[in-house]
Amino acid sequence: MKRKRTGWLRRLSGPYPERSKGFRRILSARRRPNDVALLVVLEVLLGILSVSGVFALTVLGFSLPEVVPHVRFFPVRLFTITVVLLLLAGVEFVLAFGVWVGKGWAWTVSVALAVLGIIFFIFSLFLRPSFGEIAALIIDLLLLYYLMQPRVQIYFGKGATEPL
Repeated sequence: MKRKRTGWLRRLSGPYPERSKGFRRILSARRRPNDVALLVVLEVLLGILSVSGVFALTVLGFSLPEVVPHVRFFPVRLFTITVVLLLLAGVEFVLAFGVWVGKGWAWTVSVALAVLGIIFFIFSLFLRPSFGEIAALIIDLLLLYYLMQPRVQIYFGKGATEPL
């Protein structure tokens, strides 16, 4: 005699219909909102901006000593900044994965990095405004806005359990 396969929700609720309503509420709260896909895209864009900064600084580091021979320590600083940007790009890509999966730590780290990024890019706009800083500031502002949405907070387990 073959057993009919059923979903795990049906198996868990079994003959108790009052439990199935609770399980369905938990499942509906855990569905990935559309905003999370946008958050992943924004995190990946920040990672791509960091990687493009790495490429730009690498090209500059190799070509600058030949163009301006009296600059000695500039390549060392460029290398340090390049390594930091490369690490930041790796963190952004790991955060994108954590946001997609719905990990609570990814929400916390994303909020912290978005706030730090907003502060940093506002200060850097006063020093040397460029397209990269403006784009990163806009992306961080959008990222923080979407992270604070109630349905996104519920998805990460950080907000109220019932949607408003």
